Amino acid sequence: GFNGLSFTAQDISRYTPERLDMLIALHACDTATDLALAAGIRNQARIIVAAPCCHKQIRRDMAPQNEMTPVLRHGILAERQAEIITDGIRALLLESAGYQTKVFEFISAEHTAKNVMITAVMGKPDEKKRKKALEAVKAIKERYGITVHELEKLL
Repeated sequence: GFNGLSFTAQDISRYTPERLDMLIALHACDTATDLALAAGIRNQARIIVAAPCCHKQIRRDMAPQNEMTPVLRHGILAERQAEIITDGIRALLLESAGYQTKVFEFISAEHTAKNVMITAVMGKPDEKKRKKALEAVKAIKERYGITVHELEKLL
C-alpha cells in the first residue's frame, strides 16, 4: 500500500540517491553501522534507524588510563563499555550533523543481547549544538584512549 516505496541493494558507501527519506540499518556488524550512518548523513536522510551489532573497532582501540582501567581489564566489561561508548559517540556525531537522536532498547534483553536502537530525525542545523556534541566526542575519546571513531573518520 505504499506508493513510490523502493529498496536498493548495493555498496552503501557508493549510494547517492536523488532523495533519501529513510535509511534503515539492522544489525550492521562492526563498522557497517558507521558506513550506513555516514551514508544517511551524507545523503541528508530525514530519518535514520540503526540497530548496531558488534563494536570491535572501538574495543580494539580502547586504552583507558584512568579509574576505569582496573574495571575494564575484564574482557566482558570492556566489551560492554565499548558498546556504550561506540553507540554514544554515534549518537553525538548524528547530533553534530543536526539530527535529534534517541538511543533505546527495542527488544527485551531476554531475547537478544544486541537490543539497542539508534534513531535520528533530521532537525535544523545548530552550530552551538554541533560544537558541544563534537567537544563531548573529543572528551570521551581522550578519556578512553580512543584515537578515532569510524563514523567520525567517514564524515
